[in-house]
Amino acid sequence: MKILFVSLFLPMEKSYHAGGRYVFELLRQLSRQHEIHLATRLQEDEFPQLEELRSFCREIHPYPYPEKAARGLLDNARLIGNYFGFSRFADRLIRTGEYDLVQVEWVESALLIGKSATPMVLDAHDVISKPAERAVGRAHGLRRAAARLFSLLVRTVEKRIMRRFTTILTMSDYDRSYLLSMLPGLDARTVPIPAGLDIGDRRYEREENTILFLASYRYRPVNVAAALWFFREVLPLVRAQIPAARFVIAGYGPPEELTELAVADPQVAVPGFVDDLEACYKRAAVFVAPVLKGGGIIVKVLDAMAARTPVVTTTYGNEGVGGVPGRDLLVADDPAAFAAAVIAVLRDASLAERLAGNGRAFVAERYGLDAVIGKIEGIYGELTGRDRGSVPGDQ
Repeated sequence: MKILFVSLFLPMEKSYHAGGRYVFELLRQLSRQHEIHLATRLQEDEFPQLEELRSFCREIHPYPYPEKAARGLLDNARLIGNYFGFSRFADRLIRTGEYDLVQVEWVESALLIGKSATPMVLDAHDVISKPAERAVGRAHGLRRAAARLFSLLVRTVEKRIMRRFTTILTMSDYDRSYLLSMLPGLDARTVPIPAGLDIGDRRYEREENTILFLASYRYRPVNVAAALWFFREVLPLVRAQIPAARFVIAGYGPPEELTELAVADPQVAVPGFVDDLEACYKRAAVFVAPVLKGGGIIVKVLDAMAARTPVVTTTYGNEGVGGVPGRDLLVADDPAAFAAAVIAVLRDASLAERLAGNGRAFVAERYGLDAVIGKIEGIYGELTGRDRGSVPGDQ
């Protein structure tokens, strides 16, 4: 098949963005059976990275945007405009490229992509209505009214986008159910993101009392807020019991409000982008994922579990993972409970080992790469079959 992939972020094997790493692997694996074409946004300094894609992409259509270390209000407005421009760019390709199938990565990529006779799959990495709706519950007064209006707008836009696609892929059963509550007739399928793509069999010694939080921070304020919440609300409670506790805030593009934590506190490290993810995960004594708004760093949680690193997260953090609390990982939602869970892992070696083993087994069973690719190939077979009239949602 001739397949066009439309990606909001540049797919890369060493990606700062977990979704970008996943899409890279999709392209590599699917290119063994299909002719792959790619339309992608990328920063101006990322053009050299296209070379690693050319071995399995027949044609690449780049759509650049300027790199900025920090973004003000005007820059953010321009970034949104770039999203719309890229979506219009992709729509023109879809209408002129004579593809057998189109797969669009991220809901935001599809803002201006119209309905097509070509089977179209939307890989919804995040359900964008979900955090907008939850923001309403956290707001008060006039901000609550504004948040409600924004949530209604996002929900309306997302529903309109979903209706244009033959099939929607979600990364968890929870997200699938959420979308079906919005659009009951939607053809939504759960295809979990594969975990442990960068995790091998190397062994590393755990660094005692080291707490790891790994995420992408540039343009992801939700991850910055999570790191700050842990540092301000949870870490002091942990250190009251374990003074030697060390907090590593790793990942691409940390802003000054994170890097300055390492300057002020010698037991905090902010190393930035990590080349060797396997070593980073396996050296940590515990991985924390204080996801406060829903969506967020599901891939990082799964990778930590694949690396046999015990995980402490929130209900939102486990939402897309589906691990059993207390067996596969620990779940806590307020600072005191979160701190108690971290302390328990750091102090109780048997608990840490049990969580590590169960977490790895859970990921291997549910999130293996071969199973994910097989499921996607099965969906492609359905959508491109001769009896297209029987495909739900293709009306």
